[in-house]
Amino acid sequence: MMRPTLSTGQFQTLATSIAEYSGFLMDSSRHRSLESALAVRMEALGIDDVRAYLQQIAGAELHRLTELVVNHETQFFRTPAHHRALREVILPNFHRERGAAQPLRCWSAGCATGEEPYSLAISILATLGEPLPRPIEIHATDISTQALEKAQLGRYRGRTLMNIAQDEMKRYFSPDMSYNVIRPEVRSLIHFEQHNLHTPVPVWARQLDIIFCQNVTIYFSVDVCRALMGRFFDALRPGGYLFLGFSETLWRIFDRFETVELAGAFVYRKPLPRTGALRMRHQLQLKERAERAAARESRSLLSERPAVVEKPQPVRDLKPRTSARLPVRPPTPLPARSILEQGLSQLQAGLLDDALNSLRQVRADDPVYAQALAAIARIHANRGDWEQAAAEAKRAIERDVLVHDAHLLLGMICANQERWDEAITHLERVRYLVPQAPLPSFHLANAYRSRQRLDLADREYRSTLRKLADLDATEVLDGVTVAWLRETCQRFLQHLEIDRLQHR
Repeated sequence: MMRPTLSTGQFQTLATSIAEYSGFLMDSSRHRSLESALAVRMEALGIDDVRAYLQQIAGAELHRLTELVVNHETQFFRTPAHHRALREVILPNFHRERGAAQPLRCWSAGCATGEEPYSLAISILATLGEPLPRPIEIHATDISTQALEKAQLGRYRGRTLMNIAQDEMKRYFSPDMSYNVIRPEVRSLIHFEQHNLHTPVPVWARQLDIIFCQNVTIYFSVDVCRALMGRFFDALRPGGYLFLGFSETLWRIFDRFETVELAGAFVYRKPLPRTGALRMRHQLQLKERAERAAARESRSLLSERPAVVEKPQPVRDLKPRTSARLPVRPPTPLPARSILEQGLSQLQAGLLDDALNSLRQVRADDPVYAQALAAIARIHANRGDWEQAAAEAKRAIERDVLVHDAHLLLGMICANQERWDEAITHLERVRYLVPQAPLPSFHLANAYRSRQRLDLADREYRSTLRKLADLDATEVLDGVTVAWLRETCQRFLQHLEIDRLQHR
């Protein structure tokens, strides 16, 4: 069957139905992918007319179409730093604080084909040991029943396995032809279930300790994301943790979680209960902080992005002298810098497909081509495709070694993969290129500390504090407040002093 052709109106009708059902947003760049999914469903139903199909797009059929367009790409241990925080801090603390009969309760929300919940199960087994000293509950849900069927099979091969250590591959997988199959002791910890994150949480989603939901909210609108975070917040017990994907942030979306740093990873935690006046004062502070941040952003946008008024072109009399049809003149292309700014704005707004389409219009001979490549690398990183993100960032640096965004991204990717020497090389270059930026110094200090280069770590934490000195405590930098950065630097400086005394 040939792929059906959707008119703009028909595309919008289907995209709206999918968004209302699942929260998944489809912009115009997904027009062809929706047509491909539609062809599959129309062939299955024996329908050859789009209008006839649209008349039955509801209920189970809407679910089946949504399954075909939702992204299921993932891999084991997608963010290694998060699993390091689990193994070194969170799981040992939970185990120490809980009675032996109390279960550890987890939820992998949007688990796709299962790599995420299996990674969580492996981290728990590797940390707590076998036999497990307490009950473990891992619930894994996804909107797609097809993805869940693959998850329950637990058969994997290829790039999705690249982050698994060899000893854990032998311990938790069994070889089967060209596949690696999850062992029964890992699979038995996980309960798979179909669930739509756009709906109320399942009945078991209460008093949870850990929620993983990585690279899911990037496909949601702000309102849908805010509502989902509210449901996650209510589902977690006080002190429970939420793990979002790399570069996903709740800034100006949901402010009830607190951001914490654990073993070099940044995660969200549900605060412990506050009492009386302290809780009221904290809520007022959060409200005032949000209002000040919004006012600053509004002023920044007005001052940094002035409206560009096109000079009107004189109207000419284009009436032809003969009956021959005049050729249609193609629209004048936007300047490369305008395309770059458009793509960056779309990226900032979370419109990743639109941003990618815009940035790919920048030609290799344009002066901003390297910056466009760095932005494309960020898009791939937001989607969890570290390999492609690193490749695009390296291309950007090959074109222009001074593109600091590409060095910063490579530094963060290397740090997440614990390739500290490479991370340090890139982060040192960023510090050189943008010497007044506090975040590169902060990340560089963390990398030095991880390599036990304590004097250099001390220097960079102090440098970060100097760069933060003139900033308002409530200002937000890449999802964290200046106040939190100051407190973290001061805490790490105290730890460094203790480490020095122990090494004397």
